[in-house]
Amino acid sequence: MKKKSTSSNWLRRLFQWGVILVIIILAILPKFNKNFTPDFEAYCPFGGLQALGSYILNNSLACTMTSAQIVMGVMLIIGLILFGKLFCSYICPLGTIGEWLGKLGDKLKVRITVKGIADKILRSLKYILLFIVLQNTLSSSELFCKKFDPYFAIVSNFDTDVVVLYAIISIVVLFLSSIFIRMFWCKYICPLGAISNIFKFSIFAIATLVIYILLLTFGLEISFVWPLAVACIGGYVIEIFKLNGKYFPIARITRNEKTCANCQLCSMNCPQGIDVAKMTTVKDVDCNLCGDCLSVCPVKETLQINKKKNLKWLPAIAISVLIVIGLYLGSTFEIPTIDKQWGDEEAMAKAETYSRSGLKNIKCFGSSSAFASQMRKIDGILGVATYVKTHTAKIYYDPSVINIDKISKALFTAQKVQFRSLGKEVTQVKEVNFLVENFFDVYDFRYMSILLRQKTKAVGLQTEYGCPVMAKIYFPADYKVNDEELKNIIESEYLKYGVAPKVTQVDLNYEVIGKFSSKMMSKKEFVNRMFNSYQSQFNNSSKYDSTKIATYRILLGKNSSLVRKFPYLSSHISNNTGILGMKTLLNENYRQVLDIKFVKGMIDGDSIYDMINNKILDITFSNGKKVQVDNLFHFDKKGIVLEN
Repeated sequence: MKKKSTSSNWLRRLFQWGVILVIIILAILPKFNKNFTPDFEAYCPFGGLQALGSYILNNSLACTMTSAQIVMGVMLIIGLILFGKLFCSYICPLGTIGEWLGKLGDKLKVRITVKGIADKILRSLKYILLFIVLQNTLSSSELFCKKFDPYFAIVSNFDTDVVVLYAIISIVVLFLSSIFIRMFWCKYICPLGAISNIFKFSIFAIATLVIYILLLTFGLEISFVWPLAVACIGGYVIEIFKLNGKYFPIARITRNEKTCANCQLCSMNCPQGIDVAKMTTVKDVDCNLCGDCLSVCPVKETLQINKKKNLKWLPAIAISVLIVIGLYLGSTFEIPTIDKQWGDEEAMAKAETYSRSGLKNIKCFGSSSAFASQMRKIDGILGVATYVKTHTAKIYYDPSVINIDKISKALFTAQKVQFRSLGKEVTQVKEVNFLVENFFDVYDFRYMSILLRQKTKAVGLQTEYGCPVMAKIYFPADYKVNDEELKNIIESEYLKYGVAPKVTQVDLNYEVIGKFSSKMMSKKEFVNRMFNSYQSQFNNSSKYDSTKIATYRILLGKNSSLVRKFPYLSSHISNNTGILGMKTLLNENYRQVLDIKFVKGMIDGDSIYDMINNKILDITFSNGKKVQVDNLFHFDKKGIVLEN
């Protein structure tokens, strides 16, 4: 008998097509609405479960995860216990693609269903991958699955979190294997499929979790790796030996043997290849309660859910309710990405809190941890909690030591940058002063610098702490500044930067307070104001008499852009005991030069030149670790030796 069309299961098709269309719309919408930035992982339940695990173990959220993903993860677990793997059959785009490509394989008559020992061995892969993913994620609070997830790689256009080789392998496996092997990705590779099966064996999953919690309660220090290993191994054993749960999931497909016509349509149309026609109750671990078998059965009330009439649409209704509840609950609260307190119990009892929103450097677990480390250095700060969704930091502080004004000042970093060179004909520079609100951190400085570089002829920017922040924009003296036009540029709703396809959009909220004022200054004054000197000393430089020291001076040229690498060069040249230090400065022509102090007779200028042009830099870190890195510095012309 030929397979019958399952088009009558239109609600599931609607969900599948709807998810794919939403993803496509999110991908193309920025081309029509420049203010829109899609978040393709905003409601990812697998990321939410990993984030929840990280929060329980480490009191920190994984990566950019928020309460929205966590709630969706919890809804996934509830759905698994009550109804089975509805997410897999109705929502997951990878499952949908695998299913559609499988139909292509059937039409080409090239798809097979793996059975027997090969099937059992292949099923271990997803549990191995699940163990690797969770072990790495829970240890680092960074989503390891992003490195290879084909969905994330495609929709993010191979974001920096993606390991390109891993992702390409995953994409090839997903697309090719789905054509030739029935639901290969879902059955054998998907770590979400593995964790879904573990929770589908609800009693085993809950028992493993409860035992681990009890052992911790009794004071036994047991790494999460052990219960994770037990869950993965146990899930695999239960799956291959078909030791399916007696009570869960509650909703199951049932077949009335008395009315069954034995037409085999249910078995032939099952996406998972389950032989439904031979079962009275479908307990197969691969059953996703998709309902395709219900739709093709020609005999009324033969295939049902739990032998009940009118439950055909239960899966679609259940997934809809779970999604709505998840969306609502996820929007009602926010879990902190990190919540660290280093004050003692007595200090924390007297602590007050100060919250600051709009901190663009609060954007993930890593940046939150860096922020906490920065705050820990400030006397009177007792702890911090960060919320990446709203870019908010809650700071615990001792009011007897520090106040809100001092905290605000500590959060701010005064900066300056010259982002355009001045022509030789320029002799004066115009300084435009103004006050700006909603300007908080180094990211704001970076974004405003890019904004001014894109939309004006400005040559530099400088900020100083104040409430509001005091800012200075520098223009060539002959440039006519239109106050209204400049105000509109600064108050732009968003900023886009980068080169296609890696274009980043950032929402802005700057507000100019009051009027602009301006004054003129000389080119020399401007260049000196913008210049940031780097200086380091080593090898007991103070013990040498100045008469024994000389200076090797060389033009920095293009090397001036490698400011962050100066410590590497400094560490490298310090390996020679005849070199005492280095410093960057401006010469009489406003050009940046590098001065290297050395002991006469221990090394000469030519040797220093060869050393700073060496292909490899030998670096020693503060902890004593030694490494070699490629030398990014290149000096074309030799320098000169100056006597002190």
